[in-house]
Amino acid sequence: MSRLIFFALVVTLQACLASSNLLPTPAPDNAGLLERAKQVYRDTKTKVLNVGSTVADFAGMYYEEHLKPVTDPYMEWAKDRANSLWERVKSRMPTLRSTEDQ
Repeated sequence: MSRLIFFALVVTLQACLASSNLLPTPAPDNAGLLERAKQVYRDTKTKVLNVGSTVADFAGMYYEEHLKPVTDPYMEWAKDRANSLWERVKSRMPTLRSTEDQ
């Protein structure tokens, strides 16, 4: 039911915009339109890339200053636990092989 209401709303808005001449009319001079569109695309792409690099820099800085000091001790603890477990397994491997041979 909500999809039907949404569809009706969109169709009504389109009809209102078309009747009130708020929709853009095609320009009689279309020669430079493609060039302007290309330039707008390039400008927008440059802006998006600049914003993206700024956000990535901010996220990296936030991680280095706030998250890394908190998570590093846990990472070291996990590495130490894994290493000690591996050492225990390796130390018991010869005894496991000798009991299998018998």
